[in-house]
Amino acid sequence: MRATLFLVRLMKDNMTTLLIVVLLCGIVYLALFNKTEQETLPELKHWFSNELARISAGLEQDIEQDRRGHYPHPGRQSFEPKGSITYTLLDKDMSRFELSQFSELTPGDIEATPGYQKLKAAADRLGLELSLEEVEVEGDGVSTWNELDEYVYDIPHFYNITVSGWSV
Repeated sequence: MRATLFLVRLMKDNMTTLLIVVLLCGIVYLALFNKTEQETLPELKHWFSNELARISAGLEQDIEQDRRGHYPHPGRQSFEPKGSITYTLLDKDMSRFELSQFSELTPGDIEATPGYQKLKAAADRLGLELSLEEVEVEGDGVSTWNELDEYVYDIPHFYNITVSGWSV
């Protein structure tokens, strides 16, 4: 009984200290073991390869929609046939996949993926041209509400794939 009262009094007197120690341990744990999730080069290649394979699978249908004037080209208000389609490689949230300027992924890495080779084969079979373009976000012409007036250390970029060459 006396031991229990002693422990209760000790805990009551030192609860603030105990709480501070637990919070500090939590902060140290997060600082040491919580690393930011950045995709590795093999993961990026795999992701882009799958995206390109997805584009390849629907290429003929997209071309047919463009010929009929039913393809929704990004940045255009009308559905006029264009004779080319530009695909932006997307991330898991279906927005453009922006990479750091320090990313090790190069256009050559993307072109070497099985998905790109599949898309290239489909374009070649249909007699179409295929081009891969790296676009810097700062110079993409899209203004955002949260633009900074200061120097940005890391200028991200994303990739577009353009398939063209059919008659409209």
